[in-house]
Amino acid sequence: MPTVRSSETSPPATRLAPEAIAALLAERLPEAVTATTVAHGQLTVDVVPEHLPRAAALCKREKALAMDFFDMMAGVDAGEDGFHVVTRLYSTRHRHAVLLRALAEGGREAPRLPSLTGVYRGANWHEREAYDMYGIVFDGHPGLEPRILTVENFEGWPLRKDFLLTTREIKPWPGEKVPKAKEEPAKADAGGEPADDGPSEEEKAAAKKAKAERAKQKAAEMRAKKRAQREAEAGGAQGSPGEAAPEAGGEGRGGGGDEPGKGEGA
Repeated sequence: MPTVRSSETSPPATRLAPEAIAALLAERLPEAVTATTVAHGQLTVDVVPEHLPRAAALCKREKALAMDFFDMMAGVDAGEDGFHVVTRLYSTRHRHAVLLRALAEGGREAPRLPSLTGVYRGANWHEREAYDMYGIVFDGHPGLEPRILTVENFEGWPLRKDFLLTTREIKPWPGEKVPKAKEEPAKADAGGEPADDGPSEEEKAAAKKAKAERAKQKAAEMRAKKRAQREAEAGGAQGSPGEAAPEAGGEGRGGGGDEPGKGEGA
């Protein structure tokens, strides 16, 4: 008996458009879906917090959706409204995705949402991270503590907009320039005149600039002097053979013109 492959029995993969996914979810979960938005080809579905696990389960188990991959979860500080939690689900078969967004109940004081770990095991660490960074409690999670990104005795929630960076309160901000106050008043000299505090910053800058100009001028003079020396040496090397010949000829004529007998007679 021939073996029937699973690809021959399962329906072909069909990638649904964002609008089609939104319509399907709104039809199947009218009490859970409050709004749908499509931006840049990405569908966002706003869900009532208590129905978030139902919406996620439908996305996973509905054959037309088959979103078997838990992609990511992120918290969003919504200011006075509290905190949104955004979950992205993806279908490895159909290659379409959806963003489920829910506003945590409890406001900023005690935000809570139902856990998705019963639907996707991969939600475990994502929910622990959202708890560690925002303080959002996920009801039904097997264990949000110990905290995974901070220490157990860490105070506060680092990704909240109202989180105070205490290091800026304790230590000065790197690179901050604060003028130093003079510890003692300027002392007066013997004549009663105020003591001279030395040159000002403008005078120091002008002196430094003048010194640089002098060094630059001196370097230019040295280069010119060395260049003149090289040219003089090159010119002397070319003229020395021509000058040596007359010298040698003169000595020959002088020696040949002397008459030995005449010199001895003198």
